[in-house]
Amino acid sequence: MKSKKLLSLLLALAMVMSMAACGAKTNEPPATSDTPSETGAPATEELNWPTKEITLIQPWSLGGGPDVITRQIASYSDKILGVPMIVENHTGGSGTIGMNDFLEAEDDGYTLFCCNGPLFSLTPSFIDVDYTIDDISPICGIRITEFVILSNASSKITNIQELKDYAAAGHTVKYATTGGPGNDSYTMISALFALLDIPCEAVPYDGGQEAINALVGGHVDIAIGSPPTYRDYVINGQLNCLGTFIPEGLDVEGIGHIASFKEQGIDVEFTGMDYLAVRSSVDPRIQEKLREFVLEVYADPEFQAFMAGMGMKAWDSDAAEILSMIDSQTEAMSQYIPLVQ
Repeated sequence: MKSKKLLSLLLALAMVMSMAACGAKTNEPPATSDTPSETGAPATEELNWPTKEITLIQPWSLGGGPDVITRQIASYSDKILGVPMIVENHTGGSGTIGMNDFLEAEDDGYTLFCCNGPLFSLTPSFIDVDYTIDDISPICGIRITEFVILSNASSKITNIQELKDYAAAGHTVKYATTGGPGNDSYTMISALFALLDIPCEAVPYDGGQEAINALVGGHVDIAIGSPPTYRDYVINGQLNCLGTFIPEGLDVEGIGHIASFKEQGIDVEFTGMDYLAVRSSVDPRIQEKLREFVLEVYADPEFQAFMAGMGMKAWDSDAAEILSMIDSQTEAMSQYIPLVQ
């Protein structure tokens, strides 16, 4: 009898303990996405970007190739990102003024920069700069910069030999360029004239379009430019293409093949590029969203037609390809810089 009572007490005690345990579990707060993980790290917050206007700093002048293309890209922002993107031209100092203004902006993803390779591969050899490649993160390429040397059709200079003959007749060749030492166009055309041993005088302009306009107007003998600035003038017969620094030559819609200087026996070549960048400390998720935006723009048939109309294609390179190209540029520039110093 006593054993049965003892057994009953034990069973009752077990039931009480079980109910208490269940009650304790019921009172625990449910797990949520805000609960820290086992490692103590908080869960990732939802990205709320963009919520306001985005600024794209353009270090080159109005009307040049980079300016025209970035303004076209920016025009898609309202439709794709839901906020406007405004292009501001901060020119001067071979791009360094724009770069400094860009790096002083908040690293919240609301400031983009139109960058190029020479700001790292060339400019620091001529200008003291306060930035390094580690300060930026490339988002996406814009274009390959395809520099061509041009003459005014009325000058009767249609090739490099005729340019050399013109100089040999006692003329000092005046050439238009954008900026001075530290700028890629200045460096490459100056290096070309040094290799050809041609007496010359550089006439700097604020941007590529101004340089081409000076050539069309007969204010200089020679200019350097990329397709968006010269294409229409060549097509209508006002300008001649003497050669390009692109080693394999260049095919421009409406013009045809432009021979490289390499193909003409002159040992000089250069392939430049423009690309979009943000500060390296910007949230990687914002960087990825910006890249997706640019790639969506590039996929639009109307944008592709816009680029084709300028004789160009969009360059959808990623950060790794851009940084690799800057390294290659730095090595190549080491042989041209002594020619212009």
